[in-house]
Order: sequence, then C-alpha cells, then structure tokens
Amino acid sequence: MRIILRHRVLKGKLTKGHHSFYLDIYQDGKRDYEPLNVIANPLDKANYRKAVHFCEDVAAKRRLEISRAVVGFRGQSPRRGDFVAYCEQIIDTVTNAKSRENWRDAITCLAKIEPDGLEFQEIDNHWLQQFQKYLLEHYSQNTARTYSTKIRQAIGMAIRDGFIEENPNELVKQITEKEGEIKYLYFEEVMLMAKTPHRHKGRRVAFLFNCFVPVRPGDLAVLSEANIRPSSDGGFEVYFRQGKKQRIESIPIPKQGLVYLNQARELAKARLGRELTVHDPIFDIGHKKWFGLMLKTWAQRAFERFGDELPPEIRYHFSWASQELSPHWARHTGATMLLNVGADLDAVGDILGHRDRKTTMRYAKIQPRTKRSTIAMMPSIASGEDHEEA
Repeated sequence: MRIILRHRVLKGKLTKGHHSFYLDIYQDGKRDYEPLNVIANPLDKANYRKAVHFCEDVAAKRRLEISRAVVGFRGQSPRRGDFVAYCEQIIDTVTNAKSRENWRDAITCLAKIEPDGLEFQEIDNHWLQQFQKYLLEHYSQNTARTYSTKIRQAIGMAIRDGFIEENPNELVKQITEKEGEIKYLYFEEVMLMAKTPHRHKGRRVAFLFNCFVPVRPGDLAVLSEANIRPSSDGGFEVYFRQGKKQRIESIPIPKQGLVYLNQARELAKARLGRELTVHDPIFDIGHKKWFGLMLKTWAQRAFERFGDELPPEIRYHFSWASQELSPHWARHTGATMLLNVGADLDAVGDILGHRDRKTTMRYAKIQPRTKRSTIAMMPSIASGEDHEEA
C-alpha cells in the first residue's frame, strides 16, 4: 500500500499556475486517485505552506485508515487486536526521516520483547512499568527514553482510536532524560589544529569556521551566500530559518570567522570552477561519517606534532579529545569559549538559538585554570595562625 501526495498545475485563466492537490493511492496492484479539493498559489508562500501541511495531514490519516483496515482493526471491538501490528502501521504516517527511524527502532525493540504479539487488553500500567524497566536494563537512559516515548505515543493513539480504555501513561512516570555531556576544545587546542595541515582543506576550514560561528552542523552543511548578510554594526552575520516554526535566527561573524569564511569561498570557487551563486553551499563537508573520521585524524596529527606546546592539563585533555572529536564539538567549543571569556549567558543563549536558559547553562563549562584563577582571588589572613581546631 502506498499513498503519495501529488499536485497538478492548473491552466485556467483565474487559477493559472496554481496547484490542485490529490492523493495517488496504489494498493493491491490497483491505482486510484482521490482529489482533495485544495487549490493553492505557490507564489503565496505562507498560505501555500499551510495548504501543503493540511494535505499532508489528510494523507497521513488516509494511510492510517487503510493500514488499519488491512491488518484487521476496522470493525473490531475495543481491546482486541495486536498492538505491535498497530504500531508498525504508524510508521507509514510519519514523514520526517529521523522520526521514522526512531519509530522503527522502538517498534523493533517492542517486537523483540513481545515476539508473539501483544493484545491491546494486555497493556496496562504493570506492562508499561515492565517495558520501561527492560529498556533501562538494556539501553542507555536517553535511548530508553526515546523508545519509551514512541510506544507511549502509540498507546495514546490506540486510546484515541478506542482500542485501549484506561491510559497507563497517566499512572507510569516517563523515563527521565539524562543530561548529555557537552564536549569541547580549549582555545589552545583550536590554535594547534589551525596550524596543522590536512589534505581535505574544505572540511578543515568548515570546522574552524564553526568553532568561531557556532551554527548547528546541519545548518553549516547547507550554508550559502543567501545566508550571509551585512549587520547593523558594519560587519556580517549568518542568518537562516530554524525549526518547524521557521523562526529567523542570526549569528554575528567575528573577524576570525570571516577569515575562514573567505577561505571556504575560494575553495568552493576552485571546486566548482566558477563564481558562487547565492544558493551554492560554501562548505565542502560531505557525509557526516567521513567528516567525523577526518576530524579525528587531523586532531591526532595536531597532538602528535604540537602537543608538547600545551600546558600539562590541556595536553592531557587533548590526548583523549583528539580521539573522540566530532563535528558537534565545534558548536560546543564556540559557545564554551564565549562563556569562559565572560560573555553574558543570555546573550550566548540567543546566539545559539536556545529558548530555555537551562539549555545554555549546559555549555557553561568552567575550565580548570579558570577555577584556579578564581579561587586565587580568595582573601588571606595576613598575620598570625589560626590555632582553632577544625
């Protein structure tokens, strides 16, 4: 079974160029079309986007309706049927690739625990408690939470559809999220990498730029001239639409960031053999897996060549950091460098696009030497000894 949202371009005098949406339904070797009676002008981007989202919702509901009929849910009495099969049909309604992957992993785990299937009537607070206990015993806490979230969502859908009467989600506490460690590089380590060559100049420059302009790795990969604009202070900034709400975010580009940006532009021109258009990606990163492997090789080379120049505490940090380095560290490094030179926490949060101050506080890693210089400010008693027993 396959349902695809499609559109045709209208040619009428009043609606020329508008899109008329319909569903292309392919099932059991037969093809059918279902008009949605929705027409939108692609030049009116705001209303066109709303129309597309509405049609996608309709398509998702039709997929679920047909899927439920295929596996025998339609017409069944509540609390009868296989919950695992029900969950598998949900995947067809998920359009986001990452979310679909999470659903697939969660349902694979559920099928492993319940190889013979699971009746709706078996799902209660005791079953949910045991399911979450199993997850915590066999997976990391955050992975367990992700899987649990999907299955709890599926339970909520089954309640909505009338297959489960009592909601165990209300009686069983969700697995809490474990705060991940923010890993970063010291400024001295960044400087060592900056003077260490690597044959993949594009990835090298991209990482260094990202250390000084802490955009998300996904945004860095597609960054183009269309995302660079002059700022009010005479400099430049990166700006883009972020997230489902399409909110505008902007990050000023410091002088060091401009140095690497211009280097990346020259590399891109040489790579393409022409001037950049406004939509050409500036940075040559490639697949994140190969980017990550390149960073480790590059960092280890920097440590081998110049590690002896670092103070002992930083040298020890770089010895293991060079083996674990990943693209995400650049954003963490930029945020941490700002905070450690005294930047305002809320200002850094705004640069990173955070909406919760607690999220930014995770980046506020105080480096060991900063702790020592701070504790050195502690006043001393100038005369006499303290003879009082502790």
